[in-house]
Amino acid sequence: MGMFKRIQDIISANLNDMVEGFEDPEQLLRQAVREMEEAIGQAKPEVARAMVQEKITKKELLENQAQAETWTQRAETAVAAGDDGLARKALVRKRECEKIVAALGDEHEAAAEASQTLRRQLEAMQAKLADAQRRLGTLVARKRAADVRARVAGAKIGGDVELGHKAFDKFDRLSRKVAQAEAEAEALSELAQASLASGETVDAPSESEDIEAELQALKSKPHAR
Repeated sequence: MGMFKRIQDIISANLNDMVEGFEDPEQLLRQAVREMEEAIGQAKPEVARAMVQEKITKKELLENQAQAETWTQRAETAVAAGDDGLARKALVRKRECEKIVAALGDEHEAAAEASQTLRRQLEAMQAKLADAQRRLGTLVARKRAADVRARVAGAKIGGDVELGHKAFDKFDRLSRKVAQAEAEAEALSELAQASLASGETVDAPSESEDIEAELQALKSKPHAR
């Protein structure tokens, strides 16, 4: 829950208000970038797992729907052959598949909703991170320019001018850190694709009366006469 609250805080944060009310906007934005990187690094595997669960649930749903149709066809074939016992067994298996289909339908709907919500949140986080990085780059560039002007002005009155590269190096390290965090998150996302979810098994209760009624309905079809 803490991670998702942080996600909401980052998405809803107004960077303009934060920067204007802070004495050191560069330091604030650097901290914001670090927090966004951390949140995105934690969120990507969660999003990937939600996407994997949705795909697995959908696959199981389709498989059980196909099995229910197969057992229906087998029941019809048994009725046409005059084998009521075999037809009853096929109809029992069909009912089992239908119950699994109903449960998986609800599960897939919930998984799809969760996956879409998390993906939208991740996209919003990435957009906010890009905005913070742009603002940070602008502030750093302005600060460097101001430092250079101050040193040049000092040289004109007898001071020494020393153009350092520490600010550049810090920003380059920050850029590499962002790239590394995203790459690591992508790698974790790919690994999450390999995870498997165990299926559900449902034991069907006795439904002899319903089976008999469905059997009689099959036998009343033209092909069963």
